Amino acid sequence: MRALWKLFKILFVIAVCLEIALQIYNPFSGRVKNGEIVLPKNTQYTTDLPQVQGLDSQLIHTKNSMGFRGEELTDSNAIKILCMGGSTTECYYLSDGKDWPNLLGKKLQKTNPKIWLNNAGMDGQSSFGNLQMLKQYILQMHPNYIILMCGLNDMSLDEPSKFDQYDGTWFKKLYNKLELPSTILNIIRAGKAKDAGLNHQFIDDITSMDTMIMNDSQILHRLEKEQKYIGPYKNRLREFADLCKQNHIQLIFVAQSILFSDEKDLLTNVYLGHLRTGEINGKARSLILKMYNKSTYDVANEKGVPFINLAARLPKDSRFYYDGYHFTNDGADFVAAMIGEELISKKLIPLK
Repeated sequence: MRALWKLFKILFVIAVCLEIALQIYNPFSGRVKNGEIVLPKNTQYTTDLPQVQGLDSQLIHTKNSMGFRGEELTDSNAIKILCMGGSTTECYYLSDGKDWPNLLGKKLQKTNPKIWLNNAGMDGQSSFGNLQMLKQYILQMHPNYIILMCGLNDMSLDEPSKFDQYDGTWFKKLYNKLELPSTILNIIRAGKAKDAGLNHQFIDDITSMDTMIMNDSQILHRLEKEQKYIGPYKNRLREFADLCKQNHIQLIFVAQSILFSDEKDLLTNVYLGHLRTGEINGKARSLILKMYNKSTYDVANEKGVPFINLAARLPKDSRFYYDGYHFTNDGADFVAAMIGEELISKKLIPLK
């Protein structure tokens, strides 16, 4: 018993020392801290990138006073549009002005100069995070439109832990000021994303990627395992849609697109279905994403929300993706053109 007590005291001292060190400087600091989103306002990132086809050699990524990407809001009468989602919306590794929301905003401004559009995407954000972002920041901005691209980060996503749900009690207020718990959780989440193959991993040569053969029964088994996550995902989208309607915000859903599929790459002729994507192959990954995109469509149809099927329109071309998930400069330009065409042709936004 004395040995256990001694061990406990040692571990407690170590934890206290780590907490003090992380309060001074946290090299693992994430944008989610104990269930609350922390936006990096008035921040600029400059990064020298390796030689990656489709990306600039130097990245300049700026966050404005709201913590988003884009111009400051100077006209209170502007038509306010926010693009929300995860890393495929934020486009972290695309320089300022080359992320698809920014490109989309410039295209839309040609039809209506009163439009103001910002990129509120956040790396790793799932529908849980989108809901939190909506409640914590977006609703008080009173946007006219929200364009939401989601689904990919919700794959196999369980409910958040109770510690991730801020309830205002003194214990949670104290907990939310600590760095160590949130740091541990963010490291675990990053590890899960890596295991799933969803984090940023530049592909130098798609022809040399690892392959993984899965037979039909293995793929079907994996799809069946995913089924339990679909219902909760749809419920989160319903809540998001209801909040938008209650606050007089026009919501627009966008289906997510990835390179992996049961097809060949248009550039290299490589079969994308056998490429390894985390613990499964490209064919299985694409079928799972189709489950989520279909769920997004179902909720859109149920709630009367416009739905843009980007997944059906974006070609399976590795020139558009630097890792199979995230867009290159050309990919972002194509995405902006496709979404812009849908918004304008279907008159989903006010034109001149």
